[in-house]
Amino acid sequence: MTDAHALADAYFDYRQSTDLFRLFSFGQVDNLDRWEDVSSASLAERQDRLREFADEAEVMLQGGTDIDLADRVLLDSIVFTARSGAIQLQQRTEQALVNPAFGFHNTLLTFIGRFALGTAEHGAAYLDKLRNLPALFEAMAIELRTSAADGRVALERHLNASASTIENRLASPTGPDDPLCAQPAPTELDEAAAAAWMAERDLIVADEVRPALAAHAAVLRELAGQGRSDDAAGIMHTNGGVELYDELVWSHTTLDLTPQQIHQIGLDQVAKLAEEYVAIAGPIFELNNVDDILTHLRDEPSMKYQSGEDIVRDATVALDRAAEVAPDWFNALPEAECTANEIPQGPLAFYSTPDPDTGKPGRFFFNTSEPSAWSTYQLEAVTFHESIPGHHLQLAIHAETEHLHPAQRRLGITAYLEGWGLYTERLADEMGLYSSELARVGMLSADSMRACRLVVDTGMHALGWSRQEAIDYMLANSPLSLRLVEGEIDRYIGMPGQALSYMIGRLELDDMRAEAAQSPDF
Repeated sequence: MTDAHALADAYFDYRQSTDLFRLFSFGQVDNLDRWEDVSSASLAERQDRLREFADEAEVMLQGGTDIDLADRVLLDSIVFTARSGAIQLQQRTEQALVNPAFGFHNTLLTFIGRFALGTAEHGAAYLDKLRNLPALFEAMAIELRTSAADGRVALERHLNASASTIENRLASPTGPDDPLCAQPAPTELDEAAAAAWMAERDLIVADEVRPALAAHAAVLRELAGQGRSDDAAGIMHTNGGVELYDELVWSHTTLDLTPQQIHQIGLDQVAKLAEEYVAIAGPIFELNNVDDILTHLRDEPSMKYQSGEDIVRDATVALDRAAEVAPDWFNALPEAECTANEIPQGPLAFYSTPDPDTGKPGRFFFNTSEPSAWSTYQLEAVTFHESIPGHHLQLAIHAETEHLHPAQRRLGITAYLEGWGLYTERLADEMGLYSSELARVGMLSADSMRACRLVVDTGMHALGWSRQEAIDYMLANSPLSLRLVEGEIDRYIGMPGQALSYMIGRLELDDMRAEAAQSPDF
């Protein structure tokens, strides 16, 4: 074993023992019974340890002339993911975990019932995870109150909205439709043991989990009185927020760009897209003004979905079409299958990585709580982004490539991950995957969202824009519905810098491809 691999082993083991929210959202059974330690002392210790790992990797890189290319790449990945991980821990508890779009309550309801439990030991650990949930909420309450006292608090609107989501969930009785009681029993249990296990699961949810959620909602209501106003949407309005945002920009893009430079890149991309809308969508609707085109795309009722079942059906058709032609375009394809699924809460769309160890497949999800928020022309681009040739092709291959170190397979770089997803929306057009000219307009719509993200994320967090200013800009420069735009803006407020990774990553991949095309070996 090389020194690089020994360091990578220690680094990955440390991340697996501490990044438990990541394991939870990926459905991994490592440390299944535990929740992440959100205390200030733990977060500070983790930041210090991550920086130490990065320093150790840099020393190896600088001093080892005989390090082969594979180990150099491995060490580079440790340097970046460790440093960026330390940065992203700085604002997570008081901003991201209480966010109405991506907060922990939504993550909990989305993923708590989606583990691939096989053994009785898995089952016991899962029940312990439920039992340990109240302690997590108690620790979060301590940190949220402390952060608020230090001037680091989420928006009043967000705290109240997150409390309302929890309260609305608790207003529905425990039963088969309760996501807290959706986890199937471990597959190795016989019928009687499985029934007993599910009965214990439901009892823990009723007696311990639901009261803990109610208490968490009460804490959010309490803190809302100290919450920031919509006019102070960005973290620049919190203590240390200006400097932190500069660091977050680097951690999510890998590039030494200022927020002002990224803001201008976004404005330039929006202007380019206006020309494409006129060229591609204009003839379809017999319109030659981009504002009229965007309004028509947003408001035309015949292009709205009416049911979640229809969304999943059309996504599955597009996925099947992509899977059929993928062998003509890619030498490596994943073994894991990928499926489209609807879900009643959480992000608008997202992908869940397969796990070769448990047999968990790749899944991508659509939030169908309001089907009419989805336009029919948007669906194919989203499907290709989340599945094939997008995240499924990318992340399932990562998971299945055994010669890569787990630190490379499981610890992602946001600009690459999301840049690839966006890149493949245009690649899908080259592959002939869009079923119509109108579906190609969905590719433009997705580009608009990501270009606008550069403008509004930097606008709020570095230039002082209000929440409403960000909403107004996105409505004026994309065909997204008001409901989708509001959800997007609330997400960016709670995850500063993350939204920059998509378009910045895509543009970097475009540049890399253009450079490669100049090679005589291309």
